[in-house]
Amino acid sequence: MNTCPICDTEAQIVRGPREMTFGRRTVVVDDEHMQCSACEEEFYLPGQLEAVERRAAEQIRRDEGLLLPGEIRAIRKRLHMTQAELERLMGTGPKTVVRWERGTVCQSVTADRLMRLLDAYPANAALLSRLHSIAPPVSSASRMRA
Repeated sequence: MNTCPICDTEAQIVRGPREMTFGRRTVVVDDEHMQCSACEEEFYLPGQLEAVERRAAEQIRRDEGLLLPGEIRAIRKRLHMTQAELERLMGTGPKTVVRWERGTVCQSVTADRLMRLLDAYPANAALLSRLHSIAPPVSSASRMRA
């Protein structure tokens, strides 16, 4: 039995559409959360919030035609970069690529377009690396020799 953190009364699972805001984007997703039968407090159990955030990010990606988490991971691997290296190359914050690849955060249209350009023209990754004094992407052959 799950109890309300406010009044310690039994809480029930509630399912239904919920409007969520991700940055400047708003999307309606199927939500699952808990609601107290006495005080009507709503709360999430561990895992419920992350699941609804993933559904929201997935819906935004579909609506805006953005890369999916697996596609981002594939691009990064084709560039022979770690998540941290791609973050530095793109000028994002720490753990940003981690969140994109997990599907919990949705990339901006600008970041999406940059990743597509880097994938189509890997020489751009080397150019950005030189311009910003970042270790350049290394070919898989070079990594094997190291």
